[in-house]
Amino acid sequence: MKNITVIQTLILACIIILIASCSNTRHLPAGERLYTGNKVTIKDNYPKKKEKKILIHDLSNLVRPKPNTTFLGMRLKLRMYTAAGDTKKKKGIRQWMRNKVGEPPVLASSIHLPPNKELMLNYLMNRGYFYASVKAEMKEEKHNKAQAIFDVKTGDQYIINKVEFRKDTSDISGDVDSSFSKTLLKPGSPYNLNLIKAERIRIDRDLKERGFFYFSPEYILVVVDTSIGDHKVNMYVRLKHREIPVEAYQSFSINNIYIYANYKLNGKQADTSKANMINIDNYYVIDNKKAFKPTIFSQAMIFEKGDEYSMDDQNASLSRLVNMGTFKFVKNRFEVNSDSLLDVFYYLTPFARKSIRFEIGALTQNDNRAGTQASITWKNRNAFKGAEQLSFKINGSLELQYSGIQKQPNIYNFGAETNLSLPRFAIPFYNIATTSRYLPRTIFKLKYQYESEANLLRINSYTAAYGYSWKQGTHIQHQLYPLSFTYVKTDTLGSTEKLNRLYNNLVFNGIIAGSTYEFTYSSQGNVTRKNSFYFDGLIDIAGNAIGIAEKADYKKGQRLLFGSPYAQYVKLQPDFRYYYRFSKETGIATRVLAGIGLPMGNSDRLPNVKQFWAGGNSDMRGFPSRLVGPGIFNEYVASKNAKYIETLGDIKLEGNFEVRQKLYKFIEGAIFMDAGNIWLFNENPDFPGGKISNSFYKEISADAGIGLRLDFSILLLRFDLGMPIREAWLPENDRWVFDQIAFSNKDWRRRNMVFNIGIGYPF
Repeated sequence: MKNITVIQTLILACIIILIASCSNTRHLPAGERLYTGNKVTIKDNYPKKKEKKILIHDLSNLVRPKPNTTFLGMRLKLRMYTAAGDTKKKKGIRQWMRNKVGEPPVLASSIHLPPNKELMLNYLMNRGYFYASVKAEMKEEKHNKAQAIFDVKTGDQYIINKVEFRKDTSDISGDVDSSFSKTLLKPGSPYNLNLIKAERIRIDRDLKERGFFYFSPEYILVVVDTSIGDHKVNMYVRLKHREIPVEAYQSFSINNIYIYANYKLNGKQADTSKANMINIDNYYVIDNKKAFKPTIFSQAMIFEKGDEYSMDDQNASLSRLVNMGTFKFVKNRFEVNSDSLLDVFYYLTPFARKSIRFEIGALTQNDNRAGTQASITWKNRNAFKGAEQLSFKINGSLELQYSGIQKQPNIYNFGAETNLSLPRFAIPFYNIATTSRYLPRTIFKLKYQYESEANLLRINSYTAAYGYSWKQGTHIQHQLYPLSFTYVKTDTLGSTEKLNRLYNNLVFNGIIAGSTYEFTYSSQGNVTRKNSFYFDGLIDIAGNAIGIAEKADYKKGQRLLFGSPYAQYVKLQPDFRYYYRFSKETGIATRVLAGIGLPMGNSDRLPNVKQFWAGGNSDMRGFPSRLVGPGIFNEYVASKNAKYIETLGDIKLEGNFEVRQKLYKFIEGAIFMDAGNIWLFNENPDFPGGKISNSFYKEISADAGIGLRLDFSILLLRFDLGMPIREAWLPENDRWVFDQIAFSNKDWRRRNMVFNIGIGYPF
């Protein structure tokens, strides 16, 4: 019974409410007490306040076993275990509650204090508290509960007085000595065993960059002398010559490099013959199927024949081969050719050259629209034998309104797209060689999109783009499109009156020709960090060169390019996010997004596809999709009815805050708050109060709500329920609407409660 159905989830929620007041200790075995956790107290004043906080946290986490898990102060899993009672059945709701969801009680008798004391003393010793002591007892509490109490006396923490490398006559000793100024062991720092281990690794990595292929951190000894007194230590770093093998003293250089381009992993008889190999730029390529141009390997490799062995270069070369996207498996091995030379062998197992992928899914909007979408993608991972990735994609979707006060038109979409990605910078008359672990990409795009809005509109758009994508290390990525050209043609089918009512802010006919640059930084990949950051900055410029040359002014009539008006603007969009984890189960996520579009010369506003919107399932979740703002404008207030399909703006400011709490395995809860709005750069009579002003900060709308997420690893389903708490279109002194909340009122719920369904986190 690995998967829990929706019905089971609802039953679980009901059961949690019913048993919230049940006793955790009623069904304990006779004479037993429930273990509620531990309390660590530092009884002396030696550690500083910050250090003491770290010690208490770390020492407390060492104690085993852990107490029963809690959520909001309640031991829900334990309560479900006891509420289910004993059952011999292998199936059924009681068995599921007790053994799948529930958690047996952690008894005080299972806590063995002496081993936990030893763990604490060992930890303190490793942090420089050489004469620490720990007293432990199990303290009985009311209601058959017990807590482990640990009283700790740390004594003085030993400090590093002097660090010295004991140099000898060997060549490798001289190499260590030459880089010892970079040592992590600094006089004045506290003694820390983890720092000593890190220093050994640092020395090893430095030697690996100098060709010492067979060296290991285990060959380094750090002698600690505590006899100098005054709670200080001297450290002497030296080599363990008795344990170092002969080959570890030798610095190696690269000799021959062999690349097997069609290696069969786990084949009956792997082909490692050197027959028919081709020498390209001093690389030997063995490709009996002639599936690849040999030059792509010389472009991917970082080191060459004659280079000193370097671990960084080795790892970078492996990474670049993997990031080609053409090879399923990449591995290498080194073989001693002579006393100081290494031969390198790379074994590459390609993906299937061609593949077809079919996707179908459902979509929903929080304005009572739902639909389906499907796509078929054909991909060639080695289109022209240079690891080029060529793809053709056809997609379609439809959105239908299933309820709502204002009837919205059905929307039908069809699209076709071609992408060609080259694993290098393709720049005419110029060659850029990179040494990053990630190969750059040159991208060519052709795209056609057709959209039908029932009997009102037919929109055809054609896009051609040429650009580059490259990573600068693990955390930084760049995307530059020096040329992007989009032509949009809209055919109106419905009545002018109806069209103006629904679409007067959405219709764009003309050309968008310009350049974009996007910078992304993310530290989220480091799972050991408590805090992480994400930043995405976009610069989008269109039509300015020709607009400035022609002295375009939309007030005097728009200028044309190829017989169509062209957009002229500058758009900036920074997106900053901060994440903090209190524990594995609890964390916060925040986002601040700002955007400003400056229509210039030939445009009085941004094209609708470049404008900002507010409201929706990944935006401001307590408001209808794309219908917040601009400014203090509100369509329902202005017309007493829904007038627009969506409202857009040239400027946007938004902030989001969310607390995320893991409830059970794949179930996560959330509490969130969103705030923001959009504004117009120029006055528009259709949107009174929509223009940006000096009092824009008073025109912020806000919402709050709760969420439930089902994380199935490959898919995260998100359900959010939000409501407005500040409405910017109301009179200035009446914009906070806390006093109007009425959950029991059906009409209030219908007007204010917004249910969102999404895939993935909102940010």
